Amino acid sequence: MLPQTAIRIISGSLVVQGMLFYAFATPLTLRLFPGASNEATRVSVIMRRGLAAMSFLAGLVIFLVRNDGCRTTKRALFGCAIGFAAISLSLTNIIVDEAAVIPLPAFGLYSFVAIFAVYIAIRRN
Repeated sequence: MLPQTAIRIISGSLVVQGMLFYAFATPLTLRLFPGASNEATRVSVIMRRGLAAMSFLAGLVIFLVRNDGCRTTKRALFGCAIGFAAISLSLTNIIVDEAAVIPLPAFGLYSFVAIFAVYIAIRRN
């Protein structure tokens, strides 16, 4: 797979994730924190919408570097790998601490993208 294709997939996924996080902020919050009070739910929805905007921004920026040459694209992929690895570690901590109900498919997807991105970034064409 070409690095540009990987960038398109990852950036498109981040943009879609951002839109879904924004549109479904309340249902996602209630699913992750089933026992939260109304005030805590409201704060969480606000934070989730902020996260949605950042995900959208990151996806858009990553998408815009897709044609800036193989070296730049591979650097962006390596940055994605580090970011998704950090997300995976954070989710691992949340799961271990039982701080929220994290769906295992989401955890698996973030971990896979971290490994996939670093693989594409470090392999030779």
